[in-house]
Amino acid sequence: MGKVAAFFDMDHTVTWKNAGLTSVQFARKQGMVPVGSLLLGIVKIALYRLSLLNIEQWYERNMSLLAGLQLEDLERFSAAWFETMIRKSIYKEALELVQDHRAKGHHLVVISNSPPFFVRQMANALGVADMITTQVEISDGTITGRLIKPLCYGKGKRHYALRWSAENNIDLTRSYFYTDSFYDIDLLHDVGFPVATNPDRRLRRAAMNNQWTIMDFKRESAF
Repeated sequence: MGKVAAFFDMDHTVTWKNAGLTSVQFARKQGMVPVGSLLLGIVKIALYRLSLLNIEQWYERNMSLLAGLQLEDLERFSAAWFETMIRKSIYKEALELVQDHRAKGHHLVVISNSPPFFVRQMANALGVADMITTQVEISDGTITGRLIKPLCYGKGKRHYALRWSAENNIDLTRSYFYTDSFYDIDLLHDVGFPVATNPDRRLRRAAMNNQWTIMDFKRESAF
């Protein structure tokens, strides 16, 4: 019999903030990006939440802006960003869920379309060893600006989750997936316990139609 896993999406599931937008906000505070980029980011996040954004094109454009940066510099930026912008926005109820699954001996994983240098900060804060993320191309410690397809998004997220589950002897029919996004509908159908967590309007409707569990967290910080 395979092991039970608990998959946790990151943005709007474990934290009430968005990694992409807050990273631009943080970079703006450091004088690293113009205010126009911040305003555009706010608009794009709104479109994403309304399922009106081509996320792949937007992601590729943003990643191209990082071309030439050293990975170690991005890791330092990510650590500072997380402590300043994200840690205090982790839902207390999300952390309690992680702890409950850990106590039950379930295999924990953070799964996100964000790049690994962002997701690693969240995984470390939650005490989760495994993560599944969109991968970025790195050459000799330098970001090339290119993404490795498919993205960990939509059907791509399902692709990576299925591969990870096979490699780790996970029984998806006994496993859990917590997410806020309708874009994750494919993977939600694969697990035995799909949970619409702080769901967007399309996912809330789908969860009701499928009689899935719906959880809405209070904005109470875990830290």
